[in-house]
Amino acid sequence: GWRIAQFLQGLCAPLPLVPLAGGFASVSILKTQAAEATQVKLPFDIQTFAVTFRFVAVGFLVVVLAVPLLVVGCVADERKEHRDTAVAKVANSFGRAQRLAGPVLAIPLVERYESADLKMLEQYLFVMPKRLDIRIDTRHEMRRVGIYEVPALTAQVTATGEFAPLDLPALEARHGALRVDRAMLGFGVADPRGILDAKLLWDDAEPHVEAGAAPMENGLMAAPATPLAGGAFSLALSLRGTERFSAVPVGDRSVVTMQSTWPHPSFSGRSAPERYDINSAGFTASWRSMELSRGYPATVVAPDDGFFNNRRMDVGFSVFEPVNLYVLVARSVKYGVLFVALTLVSVLCLELSTGRRFHIVQYGVAGLGLVLFFLTLLALSEHLGFRWAYLGAAALLTSMISWYIRGATREWPLTGLAAGVLAALYGVLFVLLQLEDFALLVGVGVLLVALAMLMWVTRRLTPAQQTAAA
Repeated sequence: GWRIAQFLQGLCAPLPLVPLAGGFASVSILKTQAAEATQVKLPFDIQTFAVTFRFVAVGFLVVVLAVPLLVVGCVADERKEHRDTAVAKVANSFGRAQRLAGPVLAIPLVERYESADLKMLEQYLFVMPKRLDIRIDTRHEMRRVGIYEVPALTAQVTATGEFAPLDLPALEARHGALRVDRAMLGFGVADPRGILDAKLLWDDAEPHVEAGAAPMENGLMAAPATPLAGGAFSLALSLRGTERFSAVPVGDRSVVTMQSTWPHPSFSGRSAPERYDINSAGFTASWRSMELSRGYPATVVAPDDGFFNNRRMDVGFSVFEPVNLYVLVARSVKYGVLFVALTLVSVLCLELSTGRRFHIVQYGVAGLGLVLFFLTLLALSEHLGFRWAYLGAAALLTSMISWYIRGATREWPLTGLAAGVLAALYGVLFVLLQLEDFALLVGVGVLLVALAMLMWVTRRLTPAQQTAAA
């Protein structure tokens, strides 16, 4: 500190006048003395300190800009909640996810059981069919709620099969006395509000179909004339739903076939389809299940049909949206800090390589423009789709920041170079968003390239390094 003070004092103090024969010292002598007074060695190099300060300032600015990026992420989450609300509105009016279980025979046991609240409740014996073939054909349509479009499905379901004759003495010896006079045929539907029509045939007879009751509260019930003697059945059902369609293969030998116009299924459930074909017009898929792979025996005692609701028992598909704009926007915001840091450091490298200097406030303004890119992307995606929104937002912000740099430097070559760097970074970010399995590999490669460029630009910062290079 005292050496800096000595240096400043030497700059500001008046120079002494040396009396000579002809008067005072000449101007040349004064200049020489002034030069000697200024030759004070500083404990550090001003240029190196300035460069270090700019790197620290840019790093601090990146940390500050992380705050508005978090705000953009919160806005994206809020918009996603609005979209989920629109999906819930369609599901409440059109029908929720549908799970089909059955048909099964439900026979109440004579002996009741005591529940936790000391009530005597009935138990039921559920008998699975010997053979079951289910075919579900669905067609999709887009329902609009505000600015959101929600896919809704209408299905035509056909279930055919047969029950073997029941060995009543063996069943009662194993499970207890049965009230065979109350035997019912039940077919479970997860959301009965979506049922449009139903028709049941049992050995060429058409028993009356009514809304579900105990033990199958959700679905359909019917009372065949001869349920204990076994017989063939055929059920035709029309219903609507959203999000997911699935079926529980309850038969000793079950085949489930699904066909849909939705081109992006996500198969889920107990097992993957045995065969499937997906194209732009939709998909077809089939599952096969045997008694040994079903996961439960041919007869089950339970208070209701709740055990059919286990997700691990059904097979089916979910409505998958391959371009979920909110997921892509959320992923882009996660890359936001890295994107802003790479851009500002690239501009700083341009400074070091060209000799042009930008004010720290100009860095901040450019950083705010980079943050606004993500908010612009979110706003445009809800109306144009993600790809066109990304292209529009990238073009808009690249043009604005390039125009800003042109106004600050008055140099077209530097402006073009900055625009090229921005366009390249936007392109890399778009590629990262499209990749899933290789996103980490590509991202690390980009960071290594950026580090190599930074090493090249900063390899000679001190005067000693510059002199040695010369």
